[in-house]
Amino acid sequence: MSDLFSKMEIINAIRVFLESKGYILRPNYDRVFEPARVPVFGSKSVGKNVEEVFVDIITEPTIKADSYIRDRVFQRSMSSEGLTLPNASSAGFFRHYFPEALVYWAIPEYVEKNEAFNIFLAKCKEGDIGLLEVRKKNKEEFEVIEFSNSARSLLQERLVTLQTNLSKGQSKKMENLLKKWSQEDLSYLVFYPEPKFQAADISIRDEEHSISRELINRMEELQNIAYRETLSKFSATYNSRFEGDYVIALEVTEQLWKRYGLDFPKLHRDFEEVLKLDPRYRDHFLHAFQVFLAGAYIIDKLYDQINKDGFGNKVGYKIEDAWLIAATYHDYDYMIQNFDDWTQNFFKAALHLRSSDKNPASLHLSESYVKDGYMFNTKILVDSLSIKVDNVVLDFLYNRILEKKNHGLLSGLSLLQYLDAKSNKLNQTVRKRACRAISIHDDDIWWHLSGLAPNDKQDKVGKKFKAKKFLEKIAFVDDPLSFLLILLDNVQDEGREPSDSQNWAELEFFYISDKDVFYGLQFDGNNSAEVYEKKGQALKKVKKFLNGNKKFTISITDRASGEQMVFPI
Repeated sequence: MSDLFSKMEIINAIRVFLESKGYILRPNYDRVFEPARVPVFGSKSVGKNVEEVFVDIITEPTIKADSYIRDRVFQRSMSSEGLTLPNASSAGFFRHYFPEALVYWAIPEYVEKNEAFNIFLAKCKEGDIGLLEVRKKNKEEFEVIEFSNSARSLLQERLVTLQTNLSKGQSKKMENLLKKWSQEDLSYLVFYPEPKFQAADISIRDEEHSISRELINRMEELQNIAYRETLSKFSATYNSRFEGDYVIALEVTEQLWKRYGLDFPKLHRDFEEVLKLDPRYRDHFLHAFQVFLAGAYIIDKLYDQINKDGFGNKVGYKIEDAWLIAATYHDYDYMIQNFDDWTQNFFKAALHLRSSDKNPASLHLSESYVKDGYMFNTKILVDSLSIKVDNVVLDFLYNRILEKKNHGLLSGLSLLQYLDAKSNKLNQTVRKRACRAISIHDDDIWWHLSGLAPNDKQDKVGKKFKAKKFLEKIAFVDDPLSFLLILLDNVQDEGREPSDSQNWAELEFFYISDKDVFYGLQFDGNNSAEVYEKKGQALKKVKKFLNGNKKFTISITDRASGEQMVFPI
């Protein structure tokens, strides 16, 4: 883990380097440049002129040229053939955003200098983009070298080109150049970042684009899982689409469920807008989709080592089939758990009720309904956990389903109900493993299964249940699905900030090397330290329950203070 640099470490190293060269720097991610995301920008006087510099940051060890630089086609209207922008990139955009600036990418020293990197380097040189390499001298110090000095400002490039053609008297060529530049500027400044600068590799995030760019990039690396082509296509086409993330995520999810002859029950997606009436509500639909993407990447990279006992090789029999269903469905019944809260808020606003007034629309699940509709499925669940059913177990399950309406249990059991009612290709192992993972993923359930639940004098049912410590730990080698769902459900935060929050999270890096998984998350905002501490407390408890033989390393950083916590799991 110590070999990987955080984004803030690279930014700070670059700032020290540029300041030593006489540049005066703007603050990190200066609000002056919004809506664009500008990590490092500075300027200095050179004689009578002012020299500007912009640096963007790359942290991952493997650079694939197509992830950063690719041809793009932009539609101006439904009837238009579109504008083609060859070798387009976010760095190219910033050359137009800052036409007098030298534009660089900063890369860490551990970047693999392989064939893919050589293609990336050649394209940078062709596009007049320089590379700075950040090296670690010791535990505290970094140094920066100019790996490639091909940086040239857009204005300088064009002036040289014009002067060359003027001296040759090639007026027609100059006319064509001006037309080309006009179209290029239009493409970069209007179409490349999409309306309102919504492109994920340029902009600050907004509510329309909340899927991690890091996760999207990783989908092009998939080699083993059965639906890799669908996810690779999603990654390759994401930047050229104008729809919001909800539309894109739903489309991909529906396409994948169709593999098994199933319609994805999109009530979950449709209900998000109602749940968002509560300003404290955190997204659960895109969250589930990103949990799925992260797990798909891990399963794919560890495919030869991961425990696939009980799974088969046909469609509907594979471990990735179970993961898809478990991850995309795991929060499906969250709206039931929060039904009373959002209806109370709704009626308070609609009927001008007082805070003390009783909620006129509380949800009551009848015991007979649960016994009739879910008893058989509940037995499947407890059998999968190797739990012997007694009064303590039944009391706990009924309490969590009927009274607390725990969304994990309800989602796991309702999934079995849904699959039993629909003709599909999923075999029993896939169904049971998905149900198990979903049912225990919520903190309240695995806390009580493991005995880690906090003491609550009011919760006598939970106290009796947790005392038995039915499942003190889950090991990745034994139950990879439950392990990954609990882990990723706890770490996935990008794009989940509630509307009343001024803090946000960003997936900084996600990388698998030599069978080890590294996941880096950073927090920013007006009160990010509180969010950072809260996430740290959650991961401390996760670390007690999950056993990954330290194969999984989670790093969280508070951008404001630079503090970092690392959790080997």
